[in-house]
Amino acid sequence: MSDIVVNLHLGSPEEDALLSATLDAFVIEQLDRETDEGPEMMVRTAVRPTGEFCKEIVFQSQKWAEAFQTYWESQKMQVSAA
Repeated sequence: MSDIVVNLHLGSPEEDALLSATLDAFVIEQLDRETDEGPEMMVRTAVRPTGEFCKEIVFQSQKWAEAFQTYWESQKMQVSAA
């Protein structure tokens, strides 16, 4: 099985903090659904060739990668609207 990597460029420390909170909330929400499986993922910090830092979230399933991306976008929109 191939890893599915979601690359996120975070523009500020606030966005980094939002990502941490979003990852926690995403996992808790998925586990609360009482499904037989939860998201298998790993988060790591990477350095781009330009020297910028980004976060890589590695999933074992395309389903979870897509679900997280949707969840992440909705969380960012909620924060922007506040």
